[in-house]
Amino acid sequence: MFGWLVVNSFMKKDKFADIYQLLMNSATKRGVQLQLKTTTDLLCEVGAPLPCPKPNFVIFWDKDTVLAQKIEGEGIPTFNSSTAIALCDNKICTAIALAEHNVPHPKTVVAPKTFEGVGYNDCEFLHKAVDMLGFPMVVKEAYGSFGQQIYLAHNFDELKDIVAKISHKDFLMQEFVAESAGRDVRINVVGGKVVCGMLRQNNNDFRSNITNGGTACTITLTEEQKAVALKATKALGLDWAGVDVMFGKHGPIVCEVNSNPHFRSTLDCTGVDLSEYIVEYVVVQLHK
Repeated sequence: MFGWLVVNSFMKKDKFADIYQLLMNSATKRGVQLQLKTTTDLLCEVGAPLPCPKPNFVIFWDKDTVLAQKIEGEGIPTFNSSTAIALCDNKICTAIALAEHNVPHPKTVVAPKTFEGVGYNDCEFLHKAVDMLGFPMVVKEAYGSFGQQIYLAHNFDELKDIVAKISHKDFLMQEFVAESAGRDVRINVVGGKVVCGMLRQNNNDFRSNITNGGTACTITLTEEQKAVALKATKALGLDWAGVDVMFGKHGPIVCEVNSNPHFRSTLDCTGVDLSEYIVEYVVVQLHK
């Protein structure tokens, strides 16, 4: 069996290469030939076919949904799908999909659309958002990873400053879940099953991300936490995901969902190599 592991051409840090190697090692253990392909490797003229030989499948470890759609259009099974990746990549689309499937998530307000060179030059919508959400308020740019492009506003002046910094980019505003400040649970799901989870905690930041200085430890997941993670994964159509679940006043609520989770921290914390489950899942799906 021959597959491609498609990765971003420009993300060259060791932490990304480490994930790619784990996936390729797990494929080798399963007797699967997995070839690393960057998005530049697959550059071709619009309307032209992908380079041959074509693979039996693709593990798509990037957010280039245009390329993912092209691969799918040539009949190559692609995991995760372009549609699922797109829903996860845009936090606004994620929130809408979760709401449509009744997945518990923070109360959310989407900022109106503006344009480069215009920006958010009228603050009336911010006053309306404050009436709905109050302070503190979490502000998230539609696109961002590792806890970046996420801000906390404690008052209206801070909110205006954050919006000025965001400029013309799409963003959403969410209620601040005080019960979960600086902590959440990362739950890893593959093929509709919970594989493992870990508690992430940061005593110096409202974001729990390990990249921002958070720490991780093992945790025994509750059935309610598992259920909400599975429901979120299904709502977004994902083959696998890293689901960030917060501690809400009335139970677990989904913060974010990652289509290509950086699972080295999970491996270091729990000893579970998610790549083995991912490769196993792909092999099983292709033999159905």
